[in-house]
Amino acid sequence: MKDERGYTLVETMIAMLLVAMIVTSIFGMVLTAKTGAKKSESQAKAHFYARQQMEKLKSYVSADLTAPGPRGAIVTTAPNNWLYPGDSSGNYALAAGNHDVTSNLPASLRSLGWTMSYTVTDTVCGTKVCKETKIDVAWPGP
Repeated sequence: MKDERGYTLVETMIAMLLVAMIVTSIFGMVLTAKTGAKKSESQAKAHFYARQQMEKLKSYVSADLTAPGPRGAIVTTAPNNWLYPGDSSGNYALAAGNHDVTSNLPASLRSLGWTMSYTVTDTVCGTKVCKETKIDVAWPGP
């Protein structure tokens, strides 16, 4: 039996263990990369829709709510022409408080559980009141 060549059971088991560890670590890295890419895609979409809402809200800045607003051609009576489309609060677009605008997201994202809202806070800017606006976009998963 001294001249026989081959591997012992212990050597075979150690080799299998090493291969299993290498394969497991590679699959772990691939899974992490895939999850990271999906999270980055969701963050990019959220940033796009938040930026879109911010741009639309810029047209609602006014000191005179009795004047024709951005929606003057759609709703002719003030102050209703200062209501933000899709805002479930029914208040002036930049009224202090929370405004749910989830309906402004595409139906494909809403069906996945995405939500979008913005919060307006009145802050004192010298002798005037400024509107500080924060938009939140939330989605399930990575």
